[in-house]
Amino acid sequence: MNESSNEMQNPYGDNARQEPPRPPAGTTANQQGIPADAYQQGLPPEQGNYQQNTPPGSYQPYPPGQQEYGYQKPFGAPHMGDVGPLDRTALGMKARTAGLLCYLFAWVTGLIFFLLERDSRFVRFHAMQSILFFGILSILEWVFGHLPFFGAIGGALGLVMFIGWIVMMVKAHRGEYYKLPLFGDLADRLIDQIKV
Repeated sequence: MNESSNEMQNPYGDNARQEPPRPPAGTTANQQGIPADAYQQGLPPEQGNYQQNTPPGSYQPYPPGQQEYGYQKPFGAPHMGDVGPLDRTALGMKARTAGLLCYLFAWVTGLIFFLLERDSRFVRFHAMQSILFFGILSILEWVFGHLPFFGAIGGALGLVMFIGWIVMMVKAHRGEYYKLPLFGDLADRLIDQIKV
């Protein structure tokens, strides 16, 4: 049997790398009126106002029109924090440890670290958030605790402070800029306005 009959023939000619024939310049590629030079420029033909899907297996790092800044963690990887484990503060201690200590004795340690730390935005943020969260809720707990018929609200605020105390120490020790509702945004604004 002939060897050439066993080989598959290329429908576009003898050269395997040869591209399929293109319509002549100036004519349309199909019935929809797509100019033929769009194929020559390597552009995909437009077929309406819908978004074209990428082929399976292709990689798009960001959605169209959006850009991500900084490090992007791989899908499924554990969050390692916004501050590295070896980042140091002006006081010479690790930033994560200082962030945890901002919550240790509620607003008192928050105030101490806010007054002493000048460089680390991470520590200043957690110190201010500690001052606001524990300071405001402590005042409200004291007020509601001394009003008749409102003792239960004071007890509920104490429970909220205890849960927030644990959660915020864990988040700060992981190196996260975790913002509490209302208090976090206010703390973020205040650390830029108050310079010690």
